[in-house]
Amino acid sequence: MQQLFHFRFLEIVAVMLFVLGQSSSSGDAMIQDTSLVNGQTLRSTGELFQLGFFSLDNSSAKGYLGIWYCNFTPQEGIVVWIANRNKSVNTSMASFNLTSDGNLILFEDDQTVWSTGTRSTGLNSARLQLLDSGNLVLNDSNLILWQSFEHSNDSSTQLPGMKFGFVKRTNTSRRQVSWKNFTDPSPGDYIHMIRALPIPDLVIFNGSAKYHRSGLWNGYGFVGYPSIASNQVTKPANYMFVSNENESYFMVNYRASPTPVLIRSTLWANGTIQRWFLDRGGNREWQLLSSIPADECDMYNLCGRNRVCTNKYVAVDCQCLDGFVNISENGREAGCEREKPLNCSSNQFSKVQNVKVPDTENATARGNMSLDDCKNLCLDNCSCVAYAVISGSYGCITWLGDLLDLRTFVDEGDDLYVRLAESSTKKHVWAAIAIPLLLGFFLLCCVSVLVWRKRKRASTRLPLQLPNVKEGNSTTCDDVSESKLVSIDSEDSRLHNTDKGVDMINTLGLLPSYDLGTIKTATNNFSDENKLGEGGFGVVYMGQLEDGQKIAVKKLSRNSLQGPNQFQNELSLIAKLQHRNLVRLLGCCIEDTERIIILEYMENKSLDAFIYDKTKCSLLNWQKRLEIIVGIARGLLYLHQDSILRVIHRDLKPSNILLDKDMIPKISDFGIARIFEGDRALEDGTTRPIGTLSNKVKEFVTLPLLWQLFPTLIVAHNDRWSNCIAVKLVGGGSALRRWQCTRRRLSRTVEVIPEIRDGPPVWKNHDRAKAGAVRDDLPFCLANRWLAMVLRRKRRR
Repeated sequence: MQQLFHFRFLEIVAVMLFVLGQSSSSGDAMIQDTSLVNGQTLRSTGELFQLGFFSLDNSSAKGYLGIWYCNFTPQEGIVVWIANRNKSVNTSMASFNLTSDGNLILFEDDQTVWSTGTRSTGLNSARLQLLDSGNLVLNDSNLILWQSFEHSNDSSTQLPGMKFGFVKRTNTSRRQVSWKNFTDPSPGDYIHMIRALPIPDLVIFNGSAKYHRSGLWNGYGFVGYPSIASNQVTKPANYMFVSNENESYFMVNYRASPTPVLIRSTLWANGTIQRWFLDRGGNREWQLLSSIPADECDMYNLCGRNRVCTNKYVAVDCQCLDGFVNISENGREAGCEREKPLNCSSNQFSKVQNVKVPDTENATARGNMSLDDCKNLCLDNCSCVAYAVISGSYGCITWLGDLLDLRTFVDEGDDLYVRLAESSTKKHVWAAIAIPLLLGFFLLCCVSVLVWRKRKRASTRLPLQLPNVKEGNSTTCDDVSESKLVSIDSEDSRLHNTDKGVDMINTLGLLPSYDLGTIKTATNNFSDENKLGEGGFGVVYMGQLEDGQKIAVKKLSRNSLQGPNQFQNELSLIAKLQHRNLVRLLGCCIEDTERIIILEYMENKSLDAFIYDKTKCSLLNWQKRLEIIVGIARGLLYLHQDSILRVIHRDLKPSNILLDKDMIPKISDFGIARIFEGDRALEDGTTRPIGTLSNKVKEFVTLPLLWQLFPTLIVAHNDRWSNCIAVKLVGGGSALRRWQCTRRRLSRTVEVIPEIRDGPPVWKNHDRAKAGAVRDDLPFCLANRWLAMVLRRKRRR
């Protein structure tokens, strides 16, 4: 009896396990008179895709019937097809049925929510199968009754094997439609489609307005779309575009089966199209291939009609076509119009290279022909405004009316020839003659000025002499004259040659580029533990590359007080300036919206950490303070006089003076610096204060009304006076009050400098055994003489 009980128990367990197995997975196919309920799935043979019920909100019973990737959840946003995207169902009351007559029906509480409307030809001949391509196919013997690739329900995701385009005979479109949001797959605002035009292109619509437009098909890709066909990762895929009298469509096919790489293209709720790939032999993580729109110029007709949009590094430049002038910057009227109207006698054209050709709504394809034949064809039509010869089946294309949505590319695009009015061609002839003459005259003037300045500098330069403190020469206040003090006006120009061999690539402007992943790895994904500080630019992090080199990573934040111009300014300046007392640039990273500068790492951080910290300030002996002052002066001399570019820093302060492991000072942060040329003592036309106002020469921050009426030009004195750095380094503590800096009684200097006033005699720190005897009043003498020199210069101004 007991044995019989155990036998029955085992039978029951076996049956339960079988039923549970059937409830979680039903293979890759369904036959007639079978159904799929919540908790059951169909899995493709290679277990790449699965079909079943899912919910995007785990707390809700509302869900959908769809297809998604195996080993990924629908909540990760990788659903490739949804049957009922317009209406959710209660998954506990829903079922997916293949009926006896060959119809696929989605029921909710015996109510039809969605169906294919198909009918099989025989009894039990219909079969539904989920393929490894992600296609759900309903077969009737050898006849395909229905497939999800042909009825995608405007899916937001395109897979290889799906046709993306339109059928001309039925006037139906196979397109992508975005979700409303991440948890609502119902149709959103954005639609990606191929327009049913004689010259079709890819367009993203935001409602009824055009949001983005691609270039034309050139035989291997759409111009302006990242070329994924040549990518090493996506070589297993074949890309094609077919356009004939019946249909026009774009399609990607895998070259082999099974494929080593999975590819998908998704239109997100914000209008962005992203292409992703998954290496099946890798770490099972999706990698981003491309994102569209890629920049601001990818936005449809951003600059307006008859304008060309150019993405200049971190900014956008809109320029009228030759022969056109600006008319408006507002709304739909923005753009340019012709200076003179066209007429049939206008036979000259302006060539615009490497552009996405204009919108083809008002264009005509003329067939394959030579460039000259296409030009003559345009000249024969008085209304023709431009022409181009495109590789591929379109050949010659001519345009009428305004030219819309023009942009330039760096290494792709086509050449567009824009028709010019007669007056415009005459202006071009005069310009061709006048411009070379003016350039030649300007070049002659520049050479003459350079020769004159070189001779003048050679005749006026004085040799630099420093007081030799270590040798113990008997020195008096009168002996330490201004010509013997550290003067940044008479420093020898050979100072900057000490770093001439360091990073010549950067000196030439060819910056090494780091990818964002490397920077994230080096900074531990920009963790707060690696943060060194933050300011107007953004945040600075400490990082370490794979080879062990420590770096400082300067990351432009989205709410930064400094913008793209300051970012570009700092990159271009540091790349061209190399000196022992300037921070060295190691590279940059410009990826997506990230703007990052990689600099050498300064172990002792900034000078203000020593000036304002009494403990650290005591670590600086007089010799070290003198070396720091001299180093800053050498850096300024190089910027103002000896570099290939004459530069005013405009924001020099202790926090922008960095100290390396050997306490060598290096000037940093060139975001608002300016380049100066000419013979006017480093002048700039800037007429507003900039940088840290407490660090400015007093003329720039006092009497603001008079300053606005009579703007003072920014000169090199602004850098030399910045925040009285030398006095702060000698005295320590907070900034000196203006009235202290301007006292005329130089004998009161002792009251200004606390370490001379209150501390022990600083000359006792001097090693007499090594350096010999020094007069007891030498430190006081040096400070007094330095202030005297500064005050005299200030009174002259």
